[in-house]
Amino acid sequence: MVYFWCGGVLLLSACSSSKKAGKTETASSTSLHDFEADFKPADHEGDASDIFANLRKERDKKETTPEVTTTPETPLFVTGYRVQLYATNDIDEANAKKATAEAAFPDEWFYIEYDPPTYKLRAGNFLSRSEAESFLQTLQSAGYPDAWIVPDRVLKSPPLRRAQKNPD
Repeated sequence: MVYFWCGGVLLLSACSSSKKAGKTETASSTSLHDFEADFKPADHEGDASDIFANLRKERDKKETTPEVTTTPETPLFVTGYRVQLYATNDIDEANAKKATAEAAFPDEWFYIEYDPPTYKLRAGNFLSRSEAESFLQTLQSAGYPDAWIVPDRVLKSPPLRRAQKNPD
């Protein structure tokens, strides 16, 4: 034991090994000891600077190329247009109108958006206003004279609607 006097405080320092304290070595420390005993640096190609340079390159490569996973389930929304067909305060009425519209236009996507207290039935994922205007004319001639175009966040590449339905 060694005693130190430091600024009016007596410090006590003790050094001991694990063998003196009566502790036994674990299996991992034994295998590490065996590895160190058998390790021969000359058996490894290149010097340590080459090894560390290669490790740094691999690390930098991983850091500079972030892993971006885009799956079909991850929708990409962009600014676009939809056509609003109907607005009501009754969710059941909105769902009934949606079912009617989906039956009349099986290739088009229809959405019910809730803006309290109103449920709005909207159609489409149009990236340009001209696409929305073309569908608006189709809707108006099919019996939706009060439909109008609204700017909205739309799916950039929506899947085909018929492919999403289960065949009966």
